Amino acid sequence: MTAERRPASTIKDIARQLGISHATVSRALSDHPLVKDETRELVRRTAEALGYVPNSGARLMRHGLSHVVGLIVPDVQNEFYSAAASAMAEHCQRLGYQLNLCVSEDDPNREERHVQALRESRVEGVLIVPCGSSTTRTLALLNKLPTVQFLRTDPRLGAAVVAADDELATYMATKHLIELGHQRIALISVPRSASTGRQRIAGYELAMTEYSLKVQPSLQKVVSARPEFGYSALNELLSRRYPPTAVVIGSSRQALGALRAVRERGLSVPGDLSMVAFADSDWMQVCSPPLTAVSLPVGEMCLRATQILFGLLGKTTTVDDATLPFSPQLVLRDSASPRE
Repeated sequence: MTAERRPASTIKDIARQLGISHATVSRALSDHPLVKDETRELVRRTAEALGYVPNSGARLMRHGLSHVVGLIVPDVQNEFYSAAASAMAEHCQRLGYQLNLCVSEDDPNREERHVQALRESRVEGVLIVPCGSSTTRTLALLNKLPTVQFLRTDPRLGAAVVAADDELATYMATKHLIELGHQRIALISVPRSASTGRQRIAGYELAMTEYSLKVQPSLQKVVSARPEFGYSALNELLSRRYPPTAVVIGSSRQALGALRAVRERGLSVPGDLSMVAFADSDWMQVCSPPLTAVSLPVGEMCLRATQILFGLLGKTTTVDDATLPFSPQLVLRDSASPRE
């Protein structure tokens, strides 16, 4: 037998229970300064006991504000994006806002549907990691909202950008391997369709050129930022007649797959292959051997992005949106050794 569903409690139910006007209950629930503290506390306890849930739609109609912002990221399994989402949610909560998380999977059509849904739910602003091939409708919708681009940049979107210096990151990683004596250095990178992919490839090529080393397209694998693609990319590289002696890996998820390829082949890091990874995830510190990695200041970047967004919303002091890229840091561990 299906249990009978009870109708939701209302402000009038609370007022009837307490013998006060529903206007007083409404003011108490909205923290009106003219309501006594003891009345406000009594109303809240009664509301909780009755299972009262505020009607966000009605509140939106009254005040015109949703107190919700959207965040669109390509992948929550990526440790960088999951950490960023958590940090941004915390910053939003401190200002009395909720963060609505959407995952685009780097699909422009899915990204458009998310932006449309956020617009329909009346979010006040959007934080977005653009997919790199956003539809014209997505761009048009976002240009009507306070928007901050995070990590990636789409030049067609007229919005502030908070990003890391990805070119410098892979430049530092490649330079480190060159100075250890490596010359056949491979790169596994995310696609050029994203600004991060273009910049990481540019940094690798810049370091190779500065040290008069030939940039070989066959040593570059541009693949999706997932473990299975890192696995297949490194397997292809190691199957060459003259395999690389070192590799720069452009994402933490790709690094997981690459390590699996190394282990399955019975090879060792750094004995057979030196490795530097991008974005210093927690697991890189405890794997064997611990990975040398380029670290990004995730916390600082998230704080700056939310500061800019809430400045645009008039909730905090406006922060200059002409933000310089955040500098990466090379964290030396045990996965890269001198070439003998």
